[in-house]
Amino acid sequence: MSTLRSLLALAVLAAGAAPALSAEDIVVRWQRADAACALPASPLSDQACEDRNRYADALRRQGWCESRATTAYDHWGWQRCAPAATARAMPRRRVRPHA
Repeated sequence: MSTLRSLLALAVLAAGAAPALSAEDIVVRWQRADAACALPASPLSDQACEDRNRYADALRRQGWCESRATTAYDHWGWQRCAPAATARAMPRRRVRPHA
């Protein structure tokens, strides 16, 4: 039984020690998911759209904002937010009315 506990403890430590992705890595993953999300409707494209939203949330939490396109042919991208823009970029939680 102690071997099982040791393996479980090792697994928990290894899971917690996973390195966090840098914002640049998340941007690359967001771009891939964005491209796959534009494919015709399928389980793959649906998952890509969900992944894209999850990556966008992660970037916003790290202080990144979507940049606006400068021309009709530009893609939107990601950039570091200005300090005042960070507060606007974070989604606000709605207060639920009491029943």
